[in-house]
Amino acid sequence: MKLFVKVFATLRKKYPEVNDLNPLVLEVKKGITISEILEQLGFAISEIHLFLLNGKKVDAKTIINDNESILSLFPPVGGG
Repeated sequence: MKLFVKVFATLRKKYPEVNDLNPLVLEVKKGITISEILEQLGFAISEIHLFLLNGKKVDAKTIINDNESILSLFPPVGGG
């Protein structure tokens, strides 16, 4: 099944070609977890602060079963 992955802020260093209009497109098996996807992409779970699946907050153990889902990954953000 097809999965669209968007990465934001400092996570784009690994995938500079990815942006809101140009997500990564992955072919994945039904029932894959977000942590398995992170492993495929070369991200540690600790690098990700927020996971959104189709706009809803989820965690790394979430299982993806829907074709053409959108996974958005956000790092911890600091500022001041």
